Amino acid sequence: MNTLKNPKKTVLFFLFSFMIVLSACEEVIQIDLNNADPKIVIEGIVTDQPGPAIVTIRKTTDYYNPGTYPAVKNAQVTISDDLGYTEQLAETSDGVYQSVNLQGTPGRTYTLEVIAEGKTYSAISYMPLPTKIDSLFYTKNTGGIRPKDKEGYSLTLTFTDTPGIEDFKRLKIYQNGEALDGFTLYNGRLSDGNKIEYDHIRTTFELNDLITIELISIDENTYEYYSTLGNAVATSGGNKIQTKIPANPNSTITGDALGYFGALAVSSDSIRIK
Repeated sequence: MNTLKNPKKTVLFFLFSFMIVLSACEEVIQIDLNNADPKIVIEGIVTDQPGPAIVTIRKTTDYYNPGTYPAVKNAQVTISDDLGYTEQLAETSDGVYQSVNLQGTPGRTYTLEVIAEGKTYSAISYMPLPTKIDSLFYTKNTGGIRPKDKEGYSLTLTFTDTPGIEDFKRLKIYQNGEALDGFTLYNGRLSDGNKIEYDHIRTTFELNDLITIELISIDENTYEYYSTLGNAVATSGGNKIQTKIPANPNSTITGDALGYFGALAVSSDSIRIK
């Protein structure tokens, strides 16, 4: 469909970073979506790390209200596990809900229920076992003729794919304490039980950089959400003329809401380039 003849509105979709995984940093991602009607956006995580579970609830906005992201207040937000534990989250600021006692445990399944503005939304996520990072190492790049082939250092991490299951991972990368943008994902469909040398980190680092890698084990639904969100960001591209309207990311939330709920197991390691 020619977007010049059929202009579409722009909505701003919020992706809030993993709490402990992302040190409570907030990523704001602006992409063109094929949905102009305001929708509830629910984003929440439970991890096996210290700290509260956090759920944010907001609404998308359209072209005529750029920069306004209405918080959904006074919602009832509950997280429970498959062993019978249930906790209602408290609203700590407009549209932000946090647990007090909940501690994620690998191997358990977690259910999120949100009642907001007279509607009920829910999601289920299984927390996989964490995967240990075996090693981190870097190699020096001598540069090349292309501008992006600048001199610097590339990073590789090694870990062992979990045998007998299909592994799904997200890598979160910090450079000198700042989280890098992007969606670095791993699917172990063809690598069952193998030792992995993962070098698809598309960042060139510099001397004295302190780099921290978080290897985040996720379930398949969360993987599909991030995969399709990454595709939406890529196809949006910031171009004014496009031949294809990017699709909405796959939501893991029932009830016609956008967003995801994920139960995440995290392992991390750091290295300084010397």
